[in-house]
Amino acid sequence: MTTTSITNGLRLAPRRVLEGVTRGLGVLACIIIALIAHDLGQTFQQITLVALLAIIASIPQHPVALRYGTILAESVIAALIVVSAPAGIRPALAYLVIPPIIAALNIGVLGVLSTVTASALVLIVGTVLADQASLPAPVVEITVWLAIAIALGLAAVLARHLRERLAPRDAGYDTARQLLLSLRDIARTLPEGLEESVLARTTLLEIGSVLPHDQSAVVMFTPSGAPIEVARTPDESISWHIATDRGLVNQALETGAAAQRLGRFDGYEIGSNNASAAVPLRMDGRLTGVIILERHGGLWPIEDLTAAQVIADTAALRLDTARIFDEIRDVATVAERHRLSREIHDGIAQEVAGLGFLVDDLVERTHDEGIRTDLLRIRDELTRMVRELRLSIFDLRRNSGAGIAEALADTTRQLAADGSLTVNLVLDEDPARLATGSGPQILRIAQEAITNAQRHAHARTLWVTYRVSDTGVYLRVADDGQGIDITRSRADSYGMTIMRERAARINGDLTISPREGGGTVVTLTVQPATASPRADIMGAS
Repeated sequence: MTTTSITNGLRLAPRRVLEGVTRGLGVLACIIIALIAHDLGQTFQQITLVALLAIIASIPQHPVALRYGTILAESVIAALIVVSAPAGIRPALAYLVIPPIIAALNIGVLGVLSTVTASALVLIVGTVLADQASLPAPVVEITVWLAIAIALGLAAVLARHLRERLAPRDAGYDTARQLLLSLRDIARTLPEGLEESVLARTTLLEIGSVLPHDQSAVVMFTPSGAPIEVARTPDESISWHIATDRGLVNQALETGAAAQRLGRFDGYEIGSNNASAAVPLRMDGRLTGVIILERHGGLWPIEDLTAAQVIADTAALRLDTARIFDEIRDVATVAERHRLSREIHDGIAQEVAGLGFLVDDLVERTHDEGIRTDLLRIRDELTRMVRELRLSIFDLRRNSGAGIAEALADTTRQLAADGSLTVNLVLDEDPARLATGSGPQILRIAQEAITNAQRHAHARTLWVTYRVSDTGVYLRVADDGQGIDITRSRADSYGMTIMRERAARINGDLTISPREGGGTVVTLTVQPATASPRADIMGAS
Protein backbone atom coordinates (compact mmCIF):
# COMPACT_ATOMS: atom_id res chain seq x y z
CA MET A 1 0.00 0.00 0.00
CA THR A 2 1.43 3.39 -0.98
CA THR A 3 1.74 6.39 1.31
CA THR A 4 -0.93 8.22 -0.69
CA SER A 5 -3.46 5.43 -0.27
CA ILE A 6 -2.76 5.25 3.46
CA THR A 7 -3.25 9.00 3.80
CA ASN A 8 -6.51 8.87 1.83
CA GLY A 9 -7.69 6.00 4.00
CA LEU A 10 -7.05 8.00 7.14
CA ARG A 11 -9.01 10.93 5.73
CA LEU A 12 -12.00 8.74 4.81
CA ALA A 13 -12.06 6.84 8.09
CA PRO A 14 -14.01 9.43 10.18
CA ARG A 15 -16.85 9.66 7.62
CA ARG A 16 -17.12 5.88 7.30
CA VAL A 17 -17.28 5.55 11.06
CA LEU A 18 -20.02 8.20 11.19
CA GLU A 19 -22.00 6.40 8.50
CA GLY A 20 -21.68 3.09 10.34
CA VAL A 21 -22.86 4.66 13.61
CA THR A 22 -25.82 6.29 11.81
CA ARG A 23 -26.94 2.98 10.32
CA GLY A 24 -26.52 1.28 13.69
CA LEU A 25 -28.77 3.90 15.30
CA GLY A 26 -31.34 3.27 12.57
CA VAL A 27 -31.43 -0.46 13.37
CA LEU A 28 -31.62 0.34 17.10
CA ALA A 29 -34.58 2.66 16.45
CA CYS A 30 -36.42 -0.19 14.69
CA ILE A 31 -35.81 -2.50 17.68
CA ILE A 32 -37.02 0.12 20.17
CA ILE A 33 -40.24 0.68 18.20
CA ALA A 34 -40.89 -3.07 18.16
CA LEU A 35 -40.26 -3.33 21.91
CA ILE A 36 -42.61 -0.43 22.69
CA ALA A 37 -45.34 -2.09 20.59
CA HIS A 38 -44.67 -5.45 22.27
CA ASP A 39 -44.38 -6.95 18.82
CA LEU A 40 -40.70 -7.94 18.63
CA GLY A 41 -41.48 -11.56 17.80
CA GLN A 42 -43.70 -10.81 14.79
CA THR A 43 -41.35 -8.13 13.47
CA PHE A 44 -38.15 -10.10 14.04
CA GLN A 45 -37.79 -10.99 10.34
CA GLN A 46 -38.37 -7.37 9.35
CA ILE A 47 -35.71 -6.07 11.77
CA THR A 48 -33.26 -8.80 10.65
CA LEU A 49 -33.61 -7.67 7.03
CA VAL A 50 -33.00 -4.06 8.05
CA ALA A 51 -29.88 -5.09 10.01
CA LEU A 52 -28.53 -7.06 7.03
CA LEU A 53 -29.18 -4.06 4.78
CA ALA A 54 -27.25 -1.78 7.18
CA ILE A 55 -24.29 -4.19 7.29
CA ILE A 56 -24.11 -4.62 3.51
CA ALA A 57 -24.47 -0.87 2.88
CA SER A 58 -21.59 -0.19 5.34
CA ILE A 59 -19.11 -2.21 3.26
CA PRO A 60 -16.55 0.32 1.89
CA GLN A 61 -17.02 1.15 -1.79
CA HIS A 62 -13.98 2.86 -3.32
CA PRO A 63 -15.35 4.15 -6.65
CA VAL A 64 -17.41 7.26 -5.98
CA ALA A 65 -20.17 6.31 -8.42
CA LEU A 66 -20.58 2.89 -6.78
CA ARG A 67 -20.76 4.43 -3.31
CA TYR A 68 -23.50 6.86 -4.40
CA GLY A 69 -25.37 4.05 -6.14
CA THR A 70 -25.22 1.98 -2.94
CA ILE A 71 -26.87 4.77 -0.95
CA LEU A 72 -29.70 5.10 -3.49
CA ALA A 73 -30.16 1.32 -3.57
CA GLU A 74 -30.27 1.30 0.24
CA SER A 75 -33.24 3.71 0.24
CA VAL A 76 -35.09 1.57 -2.33
CA ILE A 77 -34.48 -1.70 -0.45
CA ALA A 78 -35.56 -0.12 2.86
CA ALA A 79 -38.84 0.92 1.24
CA LEU A 80 -39.27 -2.61 -0.23
CA ILE A 81 -38.83 -4.10 3.25
CA VAL A 82 -41.64 -1.84 4.48
CA VAL A 83 -43.87 -2.74 1.50
CA SER A 84 -43.30 -6.48 1.85
CA ALA A 85 -43.94 -6.55 5.60
CA PRO A 86 -47.30 -7.94 6.79
CA ALA A 87 -50.01 -5.59 8.08
CA GLY A 88 -49.54 -4.28 11.58
CA ILE A 89 -46.56 -2.70 13.26
CA ARG A 90 -43.79 -1.88 10.80
CA PRO A 91 -40.67 -0.68 12.67
CA ALA A 92 -38.75 -0.70 9.37
CA LEU A 93 -40.38 2.67 8.64
CA ALA A 94 -37.87 4.23 11.06
CA TYR A 95 -34.98 3.14 8.86
CA LEU A 96 -36.34 5.25 5.96
CA VAL A 97 -34.64 8.31 7.53
CA ILE A 98 -31.16 6.73 7.40
CA PRO A 99 -30.37 6.81 3.61
CA PRO A 100 -31.19 10.56 3.35
CA ILE A 101 -28.80 11.31 6.23
CA ILE A 102 -26.03 9.23 4.65
CA ALA A 103 -26.69 10.90 1.29
CA ALA A 104 -26.46 14.32 2.95
CA LEU A 105 -22.98 13.51 4.26
CA ASN A 106 -21.74 12.33 0.87
CA ILE A 107 -23.71 14.22 -1.80
CA GLY A 108 -25.67 17.05 -0.23
CA VAL A 109 -29.17 18.34 -0.88
CA LEU A 110 -29.41 16.47 -4.18
CA GLY A 111 -28.66 13.20 -2.39
CA VAL A 112 -31.37 13.87 0.22
CA LEU A 113 -34.01 14.57 -2.42
CA SER A 114 -32.96 11.55 -4.53
CA THR A 115 -33.16 9.03 -1.69
CA VAL A 116 -36.46 10.40 -0.34
CA THR A 117 -37.97 10.39 -3.84
CA ALA A 118 -36.82 6.80 -4.44
CA SER A 119 -38.36 5.63 -1.14
CA ALA A 120 -41.60 7.52 -1.82
CA LEU A 121 -42.00 6.01 -5.31
CA VAL A 122 -41.54 2.48 -3.98
CA LEU A 123 -44.07 3.10 -1.20
CA ILE A 124 -46.58 4.64 -3.61
CA VAL A 125 -46.25 1.81 -6.10
CA GLY A 126 -46.55 -0.72 -3.27
CA THR A 127 -49.67 1.01 -1.98
CA VAL A 128 -51.32 1.03 -5.41
CA LEU A 129 -50.55 -2.63 -6.11
CA ALA A 130 -51.55 -3.88 -2.65
CA ASP A 131 -55.10 -4.40 -1.34
CA GLN A 132 -56.58 -1.84 1.02
CA ALA A 133 -56.35 -4.35 3.88
CA SER A 134 -52.68 -4.93 3.33
CA LEU A 135 -51.52 -1.38 2.88
CA PRO A 136 -47.91 -1.11 3.99
CA ALA A 137 -48.91 1.55 6.51
CA PRO A 138 -51.39 4.35 6.85
CA VAL A 139 -50.75 7.21 4.46
CA VAL A 140 -50.32 9.66 7.33
CA GLU A 141 -47.63 7.48 8.96
CA ILE A 142 -45.72 7.16 5.67
CA THR A 143 -45.91 10.90 5.12
CA VAL A 144 -44.64 11.63 8.63
CA TRP A 145 -41.63 9.34 8.27
CA LEU A 146 -40.75 10.77 4.85
CA ALA A 147 -41.04 14.29 6.26
CA ILE A 148 -38.74 13.31 9.12
CA ALA A 149 -36.32 11.84 6.58
CA ILE A 150 -36.27 15.11 4.62
CA ALA A 151 -35.82 17.19 7.78
CA LEU A 152 -32.98 15.07 9.16
CA GLY A 153 -31.31 14.92 5.75
CA LEU A 154 -31.37 18.69 5.34
CA ALA A 155 -30.14 19.09 8.92
CA ALA A 156 -27.22 16.80 8.07
CA VAL A 157 -26.46 18.94 5.01
CA LEU A 158 -26.43 22.06 7.17
CA ALA A 159 -24.22 20.40 9.77
CA ARG A 160 -21.77 19.34 7.06
CA HIS A 161 -21.69 22.86 5.66
CA LEU A 162 -21.09 24.44 9.07
CA ARG A 163 -18.37 21.92 9.89
CA GLU A 164 -16.50 22.76 6.69
CA ARG A 165 -16.92 26.51 7.14
CA LEU A 166 -16.35 26.80 10.88
CA ALA A 167 -13.86 23.98 11.48
CA PRO A 168 -10.66 25.39 13.00
CA ARG A 169 -7.84 25.63 10.51
CA ASP A 170 -4.15 26.07 11.02
CA ALA A 171 -4.08 29.77 10.23
CA GLY A 172 -0.30 29.89 10.13
CA TYR A 173 0.12 27.17 7.54
CA ASP A 174 -2.91 28.37 5.58
CA THR A 175 -1.48 31.87 5.33
CA ALA A 176 1.98 30.52 4.51
CA ARG A 177 0.54 28.34 1.75
CA GLN A 178 -1.30 31.25 0.15
CA LEU A 179 1.79 33.45 0.32
CA LEU A 180 4.05 30.74 -1.12
CA LEU A 181 1.64 30.10 -3.97
CA SER A 182 1.60 33.80 -4.75
CA LEU A 183 5.40 33.94 -4.51
CA ARG A 184 5.74 31.01 -6.90
CA ASP A 185 3.41 32.58 -9.45
CA ILE A 186 5.09 35.98 -9.21
CA ALA A 187 8.62 34.54 -9.37
CA ARG A 188 7.74 32.77 -12.61
CA THR A 189 6.78 36.06 -14.22
CA LEU A 190 9.76 38.13 -13.00
CA PRO A 191 12.27 38.68 -15.83
CA GLU A 192 15.28 38.33 -13.51
CA GLY A 193 13.95 36.02 -10.83
CA LEU A 194 14.74 36.55 -7.15
CA GLU A 195 18.48 35.92 -7.05
CA GLU A 196 20.00 38.76 -5.05
CA SER A 197 23.38 38.78 -6.79
CA VAL A 198 21.76 38.79 -10.24
CA LEU A 199 19.43 41.65 -9.32
CA ALA A 200 22.34 43.58 -7.81
CA ARG A 201 24.44 43.22 -10.97
CA THR A 202 21.48 44.35 -13.07
CA THR A 203 21.12 47.38 -10.83
CA LEU A 204 24.78 48.28 -11.38
CA LEU A 205 24.27 48.07 -15.14
CA GLU A 206 21.26 50.39 -14.90
CA ILE A 207 23.17 52.83 -12.71
CA GLY A 208 26.10 52.67 -15.14
CA SER A 209 23.87 53.90 -17.96
CA VAL A 210 23.33 57.13 -15.99
CA LEU A 211 26.58 57.38 -14.00
CA PRO A 212 29.48 55.95 -16.04
CA HIS A 213 32.08 54.50 -13.68
CA ASP A 214 35.18 52.32 -13.46
CA GLN A 215 34.28 50.36 -10.33
CA SER A 216 31.05 49.86 -8.38
CA ALA A 217 29.44 47.71 -5.71
CA VAL A 218 26.05 47.07 -4.15
CA VAL A 219 26.12 46.86 -0.37
CA MET A 220 23.09 45.66 1.61
CA PHE A 221 22.53 46.19 5.34
CA THR A 222 21.69 43.29 7.63
CA PRO A 223 18.99 43.77 10.34
CA SER A 224 21.80 44.67 12.75
CA GLY A 225 23.09 47.31 10.32
CA ALA A 226 26.22 45.46 9.20
CA PRO A 227 27.13 46.12 5.53
CA ILE A 228 27.41 43.10 3.24
CA GLU A 229 28.65 43.39 -0.32
CA VAL A 230 26.39 41.40 -2.68
CA ALA A 231 27.77 42.44 -6.08
CA ARG A 232 30.83 44.14 -7.53
CA THR A 233 31.94 45.22 -10.98
CA PRO A 234 34.40 44.42 -12.32
CA ASP A 235 34.89 41.14 -10.45
CA GLU A 236 38.64 41.63 -10.10
CA SER A 237 38.29 45.10 -8.57
CA ILE A 238 39.47 45.78 -5.03
CA SER A 239 36.88 45.41 -2.30
CA TRP A 240 36.25 48.60 -0.29
CA HIS A 241 36.05 48.90 3.45
CA ILE A 242 32.50 50.09 4.12
CA ALA A 243 31.91 52.28 7.17
CA THR A 244 28.41 53.64 7.82
CA ASP A 245 29.43 55.96 10.64
CA ARG A 246 31.79 58.17 8.65
CA GLY A 247 32.85 59.14 5.16
CA LEU A 248 30.84 59.27 1.97
CA VAL A 249 28.44 56.45 2.92
CA ASN A 250 27.56 58.17 6.18
CA GLN A 251 26.88 61.41 4.27
CA ALA A 252 24.49 59.59 1.92
CA LEU A 253 22.74 57.87 4.82
CA GLU A 254 22.43 61.08 6.84
CA THR A 255 20.88 63.05 3.97
CA GLY A 256 18.99 60.13 2.41
CA ALA A 257 20.17 61.19 -1.04
CA ALA A 258 23.03 60.49 -3.44
CA ALA A 259 26.33 62.10 -2.48
CA GLN A 260 29.66 62.46 -4.27
CA ARG A 261 33.14 63.86 -3.74
CA LEU A 262 36.51 64.14 -5.41
CA GLY A 263 39.02 61.40 -4.73
CA ARG A 264 38.81 57.67 -4.35
CA PHE A 265 36.19 56.09 -2.15
CA ASP A 266 38.66 55.01 0.52
CA GLY A 267 40.22 58.47 0.90
CA TYR A 268 40.36 62.08 -0.26
CA GLU A 269 42.76 63.09 -3.02
CA ILE A 270 43.25 66.83 -3.27
CA GLY A 271 43.45 67.96 -6.89
CA SER A 272 42.72 64.47 -8.18
CA ASN A 273 40.56 63.77 -11.20
CA ASN A 274 39.10 60.72 -9.44
CA ALA A 275 35.54 60.84 -8.09
CA SER A 276 33.39 58.57 -5.93
CA ALA A 277 29.68 58.50 -5.14
CA ALA A 278 27.26 56.77 -2.77
CA VAL A 279 23.60 56.28 -3.76
CA PRO A 280 21.37 55.05 -0.90
CA LEU A 281 18.79 52.32 -1.47
CA ARG A 282 15.57 53.70 -0.01
CA MET A 283 12.33 51.81 0.58
CA ASP A 284 9.31 52.82 2.68
CA GLY A 285 11.35 55.33 4.67
CA ARG A 286 14.11 52.83 5.39
CA LEU A 287 17.66 52.58 4.16
CA THR A 288 18.27 49.01 3.01
CA GLY A 289 21.66 49.48 1.40
CA VAL A 290 23.90 51.69 -0.68
CA ILE A 291 25.43 51.70 -4.15
CA ILE A 292 29.06 52.82 -4.31
CA LEU A 293 30.75 54.06 -7.48
CA GLU A 294 34.20 55.29 -8.39
CA ARG A 295 35.68 56.65 -11.60
CA HIS A 296 38.55 58.58 -13.13
CA GLY A 297 37.06 61.62 -14.84
CA GLY A 298 35.75 64.08 -12.31
CA LEU A 299 32.41 64.54 -10.58
CA TRP A 300 29.10 63.54 -12.18
CA PRO A 301 26.44 66.11 -13.10
CA ILE A 302 23.88 66.72 -10.33
CA GLU A 303 20.97 65.82 -12.61
CA ASP A 304 22.61 62.45 -13.32
CA LEU A 305 22.87 61.79 -9.58
CA THR A 306 19.16 62.55 -9.24
CA ALA A 307 18.34 60.12 -12.06
CA ALA A 308 20.54 57.48 -10.43
CA GLN A 309 18.64 57.93 -7.15
CA VAL A 310 15.37 57.17 -8.96
CA ILE A 311 16.89 53.95 -10.32
CA ALA A 312 18.18 53.03 -6.85
CA ASP A 313 14.74 53.57 -5.27
CA THR A 314 13.22 51.19 -7.79
CA ALA A 315 15.97 48.62 -7.27
CA ALA A 316 15.64 48.78 -3.47
CA LEU A 317 12.31 46.97 -3.57
CA ARG A 318 13.70 44.22 -5.81
CA LEU A 319 16.80 43.72 -3.68
CA ASP A 320 14.91 43.70 -0.38
CA THR A 321 12.46 41.15 -1.79
CA ALA A 322 15.38 38.98 -2.89
CA ARG A 323 16.87 39.17 0.61
CA ILE A 324 13.58 37.99 2.15
CA PHE A 325 13.43 35.19 -0.42
CA ASP A 326 16.96 34.15 0.59
CA GLU A 327 15.83 33.89 4.21
CA ILE A 328 12.88 31.69 3.20
CA ARG A 329 15.21 29.54 1.11
CA ASP A 330 17.58 29.19 4.07
CA VAL A 331 14.74 27.89 6.24
CA ALA A 332 13.78 25.38 3.54
CA THR A 333 17.43 24.38 3.17
CA VAL A 334 17.71 23.55 6.87
CA ALA A 335 14.60 21.38 6.67
CA GLU A 336 15.96 19.61 3.60
CA ARG A 337 19.34 19.02 5.25
CA HIS A 338 17.60 17.37 8.19
CA ARG A 339 15.57 15.19 5.83
CA LEU A 340 18.70 14.10 3.98
CA SER A 341 20.45 13.27 7.26
CA ARG A 342 17.54 11.01 8.22
CA GLU A 343 17.62 9.32 4.82
CA ILE A 344 21.36 8.66 5.08
CA HIS A 345 21.14 7.42 8.67
CA ASP A 346 18.18 5.09 8.07
CA GLY A 347 19.30 3.98 4.62
CA ILE A 348 22.83 3.66 3.29
CA ALA A 349 24.52 4.06 6.71
CA GLN A 350 22.66 1.06 8.09
CA GLU A 351 23.37 -0.99 4.98
CA VAL A 352 27.11 -0.25 5.05
CA ALA A 353 27.24 -1.11 8.77
CA GLY A 354 25.47 -4.37 7.98
CA LEU A 355 28.08 -5.19 5.36
CA GLY A 356 30.76 -4.61 7.98
CA PHE A 357 29.19 -7.22 10.29
CA LEU A 358 28.96 -9.64 7.36
CA VAL A 359 32.67 -9.18 6.60
CA ASP A 360 33.49 -9.73 10.29
CA ASP A 361 31.64 -13.02 10.15
CA LEU A 362 33.54 -14.09 7.03
CA VAL A 363 36.87 -13.21 8.68
CA GLU A 364 36.05 -15.45 11.62
CA ARG A 365 35.13 -18.41 9.39
CA THR A 366 37.96 -18.32 6.86
CA HIS A 367 41.32 -20.07 7.40
CA ASP A 368 43.00 -18.75 4.25
CA GLU A 369 45.41 -15.99 5.26
CA GLY A 370 45.27 -14.35 1.82
CA ILE A 371 41.47 -14.14 1.90
CA ARG A 372 41.57 -12.95 5.51
CA THR A 373 43.95 -10.14 4.55
CA ASP A 374 41.67 -9.06 1.71
CA LEU A 375 38.60 -9.17 3.97
CA LEU A 376 40.33 -7.08 6.63
CA ARG A 377 41.22 -4.54 3.96
CA ILE A 378 37.56 -4.43 2.92
CA ARG A 379 36.57 -4.09 6.59
CA ASP A 380 38.87 -1.10 7.00
CA GLU A 381 37.35 0.52 3.94
CA LEU A 382 33.81 -0.06 5.24
CA THR A 383 34.85 1.45 8.57
CA ARG A 384 36.14 4.51 6.74
CA MET A 385 32.85 4.79 4.81
CA VAL A 386 30.81 4.57 8.00
CA ARG A 387 32.97 7.30 9.54
CA GLU A 388 32.44 9.49 6.46
CA LEU A 389 28.69 8.92 6.60
CA ARG A 390 28.60 9.79 10.27
CA LEU A 391 30.42 13.04 9.56
CA SER A 392 28.02 13.81 6.72
CA ILE A 393 25.02 13.21 8.97
CA PHE A 394 26.57 15.39 11.64
CA ASP A 395 27.25 18.20 9.17
CA LEU A 396 23.71 18.04 7.77
CA ARG A 397 22.04 18.19 11.17
CA ARG A 398 24.28 20.83 12.69
CA ASN A 399 22.44 24.08 13.42
CA SER A 400 24.62 27.06 12.59
CA GLY A 401 22.34 29.25 14.72
CA ALA A 402 23.82 27.63 17.83
CA GLY A 403 27.07 29.61 17.32
CA ILE A 404 30.08 29.05 15.10
CA ALA A 405 32.40 28.28 18.00
CA GLU A 406 30.05 25.61 19.30
CA ALA A 407 29.60 24.11 15.83
CA LEU A 408 33.37 24.01 15.24
CA ALA A 409 33.89 22.41 18.63
CA ASP A 410 31.32 19.73 17.81
CA THR A 411 32.93 19.06 14.43
CA THR A 412 36.46 18.74 15.73
CA ARG A 413 35.27 16.69 18.69
CA GLN A 414 33.70 14.24 16.25
CA LEU A 415 36.95 14.02 14.24
CA ALA A 416 38.98 13.43 17.38
CA ALA A 417 36.56 10.74 18.59
CA ASP A 418 36.94 8.87 15.31
CA GLY A 419 40.71 8.98 15.65
CA SER A 420 41.08 10.33 12.13
CA LEU A 421 42.74 13.62 13.14
CA THR A 422 44.59 15.20 16.02
CA VAL A 423 42.91 18.56 16.48
CA ASN A 424 44.29 21.72 18.09
CA LEU A 425 41.42 24.13 18.67
CA VAL A 426 41.47 27.79 19.75
CA LEU A 427 38.08 29.49 20.08
CA ASP A 428 37.37 33.03 21.25
CA GLU A 429 33.99 34.23 20.03
CA ASP A 430 31.96 37.28 20.94
CA PRO A 431 28.69 36.62 19.06
CA ALA A 432 27.45 40.16 19.67
CA ARG A 433 30.20 41.47 17.37
CA LEU A 434 29.31 39.10 14.54
CA ALA A 435 27.36 40.71 11.72
CA THR A 436 23.93 39.20 11.19
CA GLY A 437 23.90 36.86 8.23
CA SER A 438 27.65 36.28 8.16
CA GLY A 439 27.65 33.32 10.57
CA PRO A 440 26.47 30.64 8.08
CA GLN A 441 29.03 31.79 5.48
CA ILE A 442 31.92 31.68 7.98
CA LEU A 443 30.85 28.26 9.22
CA ARG A 444 30.60 26.83 5.69
CA ILE A 445 34.10 28.13 4.85
CA ALA A 446 35.48 26.46 7.98
CA GLN A 447 33.60 23.27 7.13
CA GLU A 448 35.01 23.16 3.62
CA ALA A 449 38.57 23.74 4.86
CA ILE A 450 38.26 21.02 7.53
CA THR A 451 36.69 18.60 5.05
CA ASN A 452 39.48 19.16 2.55
CA ALA A 453 42.11 18.50 5.23
CA GLN A 454 40.42 15.32 6.45
CA ARG A 455 39.23 13.77 3.20
CA HIS A 456 41.51 15.02 0.43
CA ALA A 457 44.77 16.17 2.01
CA HIS A 458 45.02 13.03 4.19
CA ALA A 459 46.19 15.18 7.09
CA ARG A 460 46.94 13.77 10.52
CA THR A 461 46.98 17.05 12.47
CA LEU A 462 44.60 19.99 12.23
CA TRP A 463 44.95 23.48 13.74
CA VAL A 464 41.75 25.56 13.94
CA THR A 465 41.72 29.10 15.29
CA TYR A 466 38.56 31.20 15.37
CA ARG A 467 38.30 34.62 17.00
CA VAL A 468 35.63 37.34 16.92
CA SER A 469 36.47 40.60 18.63
CA ASP A 470 36.30 44.35 18.12
CA THR A 471 39.02 43.95 15.47
CA GLY A 472 36.82 41.68 13.34
CA VAL A 473 36.66 37.97 12.50
CA TYR A 474 39.74 35.81 12.20
CA LEU A 475 39.54 32.19 11.06
CA ARG A 476 42.56 29.99 10.36
CA VAL A 477 42.43 26.30 9.40
CA ALA A 478 45.84 24.66 8.91
CA ASP A 479 46.77 21.02 8.30
CA ASP A 480 49.89 18.91 7.78
CA GLY A 481 48.53 17.06 4.77
CA GLN A 482 49.91 16.65 1.29
CA GLY A 483 49.32 20.30 0.49
CA ILE A 484 47.67 21.88 -2.51
CA ASP A 485 49.04 23.40 -5.68
CA ILE A 486 46.62 26.24 -6.35
CA THR A 487 48.03 26.82 -9.82
CA ARG A 488 47.35 23.21 -10.83
CA SER A 489 44.03 22.51 -9.09
CA ARG A 490 41.45 20.48 -10.97
CA ALA A 491 39.12 22.31 -13.31
CA ASP A 492 36.13 20.50 -11.78
CA SER A 493 37.07 21.35 -8.18
CA TYR A 494 34.75 24.08 -6.96
CA GLY A 495 35.67 24.04 -3.27
CA MET A 496 38.04 27.02 -3.33
CA THR A 497 35.78 28.96 -5.68
CA ILE A 498 32.79 28.48 -3.40
CA MET A 499 34.84 29.52 -0.35
CA ARG A 500 35.95 32.71 -2.11
CA GLU A 501 32.36 33.47 -3.11
CA ARG A 502 31.22 33.04 0.48
CA ALA A 503 34.02 35.31 1.70
CA ALA A 504 33.12 37.98 -0.86
CA ARG A 505 29.49 37.83 0.22
CA ILE A 506 30.43 38.93 3.75
CA ASN A 507 33.09 41.37 2.54
CA GLY A 508 35.85 39.13 3.85
CA ASP A 509 39.39 38.43 2.69
CA LEU A 510 40.21 34.75 2.05
CA THR A 511 43.71 33.42 1.43
CA ILE A 512 44.76 29.84 0.69
CA SER A 513 48.48 29.18 0.92
CA PRO A 514 50.98 26.36 1.55
CA ARG A 515 51.95 25.71 5.15
CA GLU A 516 55.59 25.82 6.12
CA GLY A 517 56.60 22.24 6.79
CA GLY A 518 53.89 20.81 4.56
CA GLY A 519 50.15 21.17 4.32
CA THR A 520 47.72 23.99 3.62
CA VAL A 521 46.59 27.11 5.47
CA VAL A 522 43.17 28.69 4.90
CA THR A 523 42.77 32.15 6.45
CA LEU A 524 39.64 34.28 6.55
CA THR A 525 39.51 37.83 7.90
CA VAL A 526 36.39 39.99 8.07
CA GLN A 527 36.35 43.62 9.09
CA PRO A 528 34.27 44.40 12.22
CA ALA A 529 30.61 45.31 11.83
CA THR A 530 30.31 49.07 11.86
CA ALA A 531 27.60 51.24 13.34
CA SER A 532 24.07 50.64 12.15
CA PRO A 533 22.66 52.96 9.52
CA ARG A 534 19.84 55.33 10.37
CA ALA A 535 16.46 53.56 10.46
CA ASP A 536 14.67 56.48 8.83
CA ILE A 537 15.61 58.94 6.15
CA MET A 538 16.26 62.41 7.45
CA GLY A 539 16.00 65.11 4.88
CA ALA A 540 15.44 62.66 2.01
CA SER A 541 14.51 64.35 -1.18
